[in-house]
Amino acid sequence: MPVIELLTTHADAPWLPWAVQYFFLIGLAATAALLLPLALYNGSALHPWRWRLAFIMGMSAVTGPVALLADLHQPFRFWHFYTQLTPSSWMWIGALILPVFVTLSLVVSFSMLVSLLKPKHPLLKWWCEHTIWPKGKVLQLLAWLTALSAVGILLYTGMEVMVVRSRALWDTYWLPINFLLTALLALFGLLLLLDILFPRDSDQVLPLRRGLLLTLSALTAAMMLWAVSGIILGSPSWLEAYRIFSNFEFWRDLLLVSLTGGILLWLLCLARRNSPRSYLDFIPALLALLCSWGFRWVVLMNVQSVPKYGAGMYHLSPDLLGSAGIIVAGTIGLWLAMAAAVWALLDNMGVRHG
Repeated sequence: MPVIELLTTHADAPWLPWAVQYFFLIGLAATAALLLPLALYNGSALHPWRWRLAFIMGMSAVTGPVALLADLHQPFRFWHFYTQLTPSSWMWIGALILPVFVTLSLVVSFSMLVSLLKPKHPLLKWWCEHTIWPKGKVLQLLAWLTALSAVGILLYTGMEVMVVRSRALWDTYWLPINFLLTALLALFGLLLLLDILFPRDSDQVLPLRRGLLLTLSALTAAMMLWAVSGIILGSPSWLEAYRIFSNFEFWRDLLLVSLTGGILLWLLCLARRNSPRSYLDFIPALLALLCSWGFRWVVLMNVQSVPKYGAGMYHLSPDLLGSAGIIVAGTIGLWLAMAAAVWALLDNMGVRHG
């Protein structure tokens, strides 16, 4: 072992906490885009949340790529994706899909926002009522196109991690599925949180709780199928997980914390599934967001602490962990600042609790 460790170089983590924020925010935007076309139909159970889905989609579609550019270390490196054709790279494919998704998300969300505004100033009134803003069938068509591009976002973000064969823990087709399901978990948690902070006249929280329970059920099933299929087929991801859980106390503690958080979220959602809305819903809403974010931190950051060769375990540097708090606070602060500006604009125009 000493010889192997001497020959093994401890490289710095190539993916920084900016990547965690990007995957979290773009997951929120993409899952909101998936549900929005359904919410635009009057008979849909999601119809009451169409404005908030558009709101979340627009805010997250802007903030997520900001975190991505920061993770590139040199922001103008993104230009290389367009000057060097690499169809075999999922990152290159993502570089083509992301601008389309962000553009469509902003067009749809901004068009829905403008339709709510009733300004008195003649110039603003003319601008808001201009025909350039899609409405009706055209808006629904654009929403479906946004959902289609969101499928591409969810596919490329999962696949660009999964295809890294040097990291055995990522080498499973269940990873993109779990990215999708945890993003849905965060979306329902955020919708529930908004419903508590900005309640509307009617108590419509029950469908959100059902959404949380359905997502939790699917996520639990996916995790169990990953384990069962790994045991039967001997997949690299399962074998590596079994090795590090067996040999390293840190990963056993991590598993215990994850299971505890998941069980607690299950119990809270079941206990409150038929209860009227109250501030107690803060706990499952925040826990759903935390579990989704924590899954991305473990997958993108903690997995990098496992050396590709050698018997030891690397630790994330104190500088990296120290900067993580600033990065998380900065991206969340940007999201909240933009959200507050939009919310204040709506409020000043007389639009409340949309």
